Amino acid sequence: MPWWKRAFDRPRAPKTSDAAVRQALYALLDHDLDTAQELLARAAQLDPDELDAYLMLGRLYRDRGEIGRAIRVHQNLLLRPELGQERGAEVLRELASDFRAGGFLRRAIASFEEVLSRTPKDARSLRELASLLATAQDHERAIEIERRLAKVEGRDAAPRESELHLELARSAEAEGRAGDARKALKRATKRNPKNVEAWVLLGRIETAEKRTRQALSAWRKVPEVDRCAGPRVYPELAAGYAALGKERDYEKYLALRIEGDANDSDARLALATSLSARGETDAALDEIRRVLAHDGSDLEAHAALGRTLVEAGREGEALKAYAELLAVLERPPGTPPPAGLE
Repeated sequence: MPWWKRAFDRPRAPKTSDAAVRQALYALLDHDLDTAQELLARAAQLDPDELDAYLMLGRLYRDRGEIGRAIRVHQNLLLRPELGQERGAEVLRELASDFRAGGFLRRAIASFEEVLSRTPKDARSLRELASLLATAQDHERAIEIERRLAKVEGRDAAPRESELHLELARSAEAEGRAGDARKALKRATKRNPKNVEAWVLLGRIETAEKRTRQALSAWRKVPEVDRCAGPRVYPELAAGYAALGKERDYEKYLALRIEGDANDSDARLALATSLSARGETDAALDEIRRVLAHDGSDLEAHAALGRTLVEAGREGEALKAYAELLAVLERPPGTPPPAGLE
C-alpha cells in the first residue's frame, strides 16, 4: 500500500479516554491486538481514573501471555482507595485469573477465596475455585465449594460431587490407601449410582484386597448402568466367578442380561467366550451367530466367530469366517451386509 494511502487511512489519535476505548474495541474486532493494546494504554493515560480501560488492558495482557504485566496492572488497581467492594472484587477476580494463567496455583486459590469473602455468591469465582482445588487435589474443599456453587446456580450438586469423590479415590489408591479409596468410592456411587468409572475402580480395589464377592458386586453394576461398558468388566467378572469356582453362575448372570435385552451383543459374546472355554463350541457359535443375525457388520462378532472355530480345530470354517470379516472391513459404509448375515 502506498505511503500516502496509509497516511490517510490511519485513524486520528483519540483525544478522550472514551474515544480510545471505542477504537480499541474496533481493533479487537479486527483481531489487531497490538493496536488495541496501544489504544487501551492511551485510554488509561488520558483518564487515570477510568477503571474499565485498565481492566481491559490487563485482560488483554493475560490473553497474550504477558502474565507479569497483567498482574502489575491489577495489583496497582487494588491500591486505589476509591474502589468499592463490588469493583474491588472484580479487580481481584481478574488478578486471580492472572495467577491461574501463570500457574501460580496457591496464589490463585487465595485470591478467589478473598473474592468470595467479599461476594460469597459469585458463581464464576466459585466455579474457578472448585476447579483449582480439584487440581491441587484438595478434593474435600472442592466438594464443599461445589455444593455452594450448585446452590447458587439452582442445580443438583450430586453428579459433580461424585466425580470429585472419584478423583479423591484415585489419589488415595495411588498413595496405597485402599481403605480411604474405598470410602471415597462408596460416597461417589451413593451421590451418583450411574458413575461407571467409580464402579470400575471399586471393583479393581476390592480385587486387590482379595474381596472377590465385593468386587463382583461392583463390576455387575457397570453393564447395568451402561450396557456398552460391559466389555470393560466381563473379563474381570469371568475371573472373579472362576476364583470362587462358580463359572456356571457367571454364565447364568450373562443369560439373565440377555433375557432382559435380547440385543445385548456384548453379553452374548461374553457368554460365547465362556461357553467356548468349557468346550461347548456349538452353543458358543449359536450365540455369536445370533449377534450376526441382528447386525451382520459387527466386527467383534465376526472376529469371535473365527477365533472360536480355530480353537475348535475347524480351520475350514474359520477361513470362511475370516473371509466374511475381511468382506465387512472392505465394504463401503452404508452397504448392506452379505446375504445370510442379515
